[in-house]
Order: sequence, then C-alpha cells, then structure tokens
Amino acid sequence: MLKSRNPKTGEVIRESVPDKHFKDWQGRDEKWLFISPHDDDVIIGGALLIQWALMNKVSVDVLIVTDGSMGYCTEEQRDNIKEIRRKETNAAFALLGVDEVKWLGFPDGGLRLYQGRRAAQKDEAAAIAGYVGLQNSFTYWFRKLKPTRVFIMADSDYHPDHKVAHEEAIISLFHANNQIWPELGKGRDFFPAVYELAAYCDFVSPPTIEICARTEMFNKKLKSIKAFSSQEEIIAPLVRILEDRGPYEYVREFDFKLYDPQVYKALFE
Repeated sequence: MLKSRNPKTGEVIRESVPDKHFKDWQGRDEKWLFISPHDDDVIIGGALLIQWALMNKVSVDVLIVTDGSMGYCTEEQRDNIKEIRRKETNAAFALLGVDEVKWLGFPDGGLRLYQGRRAAQKDEAAAIAGYVGLQNSFTYWFRKLKPTRVFIMADSDYHPDHKVAHEEAIISLFHANNQIWPELGKGRDFFPAVYELAAYCDFVSPPTIEICARTEMFNKKLKSIKAFSSQEEIIAPLVRILEDRGPYEYVREFDFKLYDPQVYKALFE
C-alpha cells in the first residue's frame, strides 16, 4: 500500500492507484531508474518500492556507481572483495525480481576524484566514449535508459559517496536534456521526476510517500539485505533498525526546478 502527502497542504492520499501518488503517471511507459552509490544502498532504502514497482509492471533499472573495493571487513576479503560483492549483489537483486544491474565501476570511497568529466587515460576504468567522470556516465545512462523517474540516495546521508552521487546525478539530468556531448547519445526532451531514498540519515525535509508492504515483501527485503554477507558487520545497525520498525519505507520527492525570476517577483511588490 502507498500513501502520499502533499508537502504544501499536508493532505494525505491513501488510494492504491499509482497515478494518485506519482505525478504525470505514464502507465505502461513508466521506466524507473534507481541509482545506488554502493551495491546495498538502494536495497536498504528502496527494496519494498522496487517490489511494488515490479508488481505494477513498471520497468526497473539499477545503476551501481562504485566497485565495492573498500567494503572488506577481513584481510582475507581485501584482494577479492569486488568479486564477492558482485555475486552477493546479483543474488540480492534477484530475490527482488531484478535480473540484472548495471555497474559504473568507479572506485569505492573515491567519488570526489571523479566529479565532472575529463578525457580518459588509456584503459581507464569507467570510461565511456573516450571520457571519464560521474557526469559523463550519468548523462550517458540517462539518455540511453530514458527513465520517467529517477531514485537517488538523499544528499543528507552521511557517506560522502552518497552526497557526490546525488550532486552529480542532478547536474547530469540537466546535461542529458540538452545537446551537450553528442557522443553520449541524443539529448532528451523532458526531465524525469526525481525522488530520494534514505539509508544512513533522515531526510532533510519530511518525505512525501510512504510504502507499507505485506509481510512476505518485508521478509524478502530483509533476506535480500542479508545476501550481502560480506557487509554484515557494516550494515548490522541499519538492519536492526529495519527489523524493529517493520515493513515501511519512505520516499521524498526532490523538487527539481530551473531558476525562474517570476518566483520572487511578488516579494518586492
């Protein structure tokens, strides 16, 4: 079940019809893109929402930004943690009904070094069309996948990778909607709606959507999180909170707007 709240009026809508909760609902043309800075982030913050989307015949894609290389908890894991996490990720998302995820391959814990866009060096990881950088990759995938809605981790999250991925995704939405960098594909003609998920920290302002799931969906979420067995020591506090609070998730619509001077005119009349 979904509930949505109008942040301006406070009105809460409890109807189960999708277009009551998601503006400009596209029906069978709905395509959702989840951007996960690390492989487990989107599952922690949005596994119930993913299941709901698939149940409603929504096309779901997942981009995982980093390679997982800094997520080792033992010395034995250090040399092959990337391979371990890829296997865990595939198993976790398969439990939710997502058959394939896409990896951008940026160094885990080092996203600040890949802000923007620059010419790629020979054989450099994460290069696309001769360039490298988060804006390069996000712009490419926005144009290729053409999502109607994009879900990102909240920029209030404590992890720097979450903050950087959020910032670079937002400016890349602007890039994707014009003709800059034509080698990355044709520019789009509209902005998708943008939403935030939370994992490590509360939202900067109250969320606008609540997902309350059935027990079996909640159990599937917990099972998918626990598929990341190599990360158990890292995410254990989060898992305990989720288990205690029950089958709820929250989503905050991100008010993505271009500057309009008219907004402020009335202040000076």
